[in-house]
Amino acid sequence: MEQKFTPDDGHIHQHLDGQCTWCGAPLTAVVSDKMDRTITEVTETVMEFNEAVTLNHEGVIVATHEKFMVAVLTDKAIKSFATEAVRVLAWAKTLEITGGTTAKKVAGDLRSISILRRNVDARKKELLAPLSDALKQMKVDIATIEAPLAEADMIGRTKVTQWDAQQKKIQRDAEEATRLAAQAAEAARKVTDAGGEAPDLSEIPIVDVPADRGPLRPDSGGTVSMVDHWSAEVTDKQSIPGEYMEPNMQMLNMLARQRKGSDPIPGVKWVNNPTPSVR
Repeated sequence: MEQKFTPDDGHIHQHLDGQCTWCGAPLTAVVSDKMDRTITEVTETVMEFNEAVTLNHEGVIVATHEKFMVAVLTDKAIKSFATEAVRVLAWAKTLEITGGTTAKKVAGDLRSISILRRNVDARKKELLAPLSDALKQMKVDIATIEAPLAEADMIGRTKVTQWDAQQKKIQRDAEEATRLAAQAAEAARKVTDAGGEAPDLSEIPIVDVPADRGPLRPDSGGTVSMVDHWSAEVTDKQSIPGEYMEPNMQMLNMLARQRKGSDPIPGVKWVNNPTPSVR
């Protein structure tokens, strides 16, 4: 069954066996006829696009983009669909359902719109397929460069982080040793002041506390420094305040579709908003 919107008589023709099943209008230049012709007409341009992508990645984005845009903008099927789409929208903005008869007619028109949308989607996929394939291949090619760089960066950052943690431990240990030495010296002073014999402090090591080293400064320039990166880690879900808890809407919507209004969940209401299904 073919379809074409005609604003003059206010409905979308549903053609079967060469004439409209509603008004008897003869089959004319319908959308599907135009699409069949223009698919062949645009093939050569699409083949040129594929060849450019296959043979050369250098400059392909600019060169093929221009060819591809010309192919889309001059494609007769797309232009035909665009004209039909504007007319159908104008029809939709003015339509009124006043009874069962008009509702039935609108339902038929919705089916025609659905067919037109499928035709547009099919043509879109045909036009975008070469570009999509080219982008996929480019992403694969670029990934061969990005992957080792990302891995090398992660390894380097991990080792710098480990080294920084070791240096911080050395500094903490030195500060603790210095604190213990100061405590021992203070205890010895109190013993001496009280007239007792001064304890032997020779075995208490004297530790130099490392100075703050600041950011690393490579000879090649720039700096590498440690930057705080705070994140949250849940340790007890039951203790989290309610304002920080988000409901799992994906799961709740799935349950709504399964339960269809039955078996309610506390704090949740099943809502049904029927929409027209066009087949």
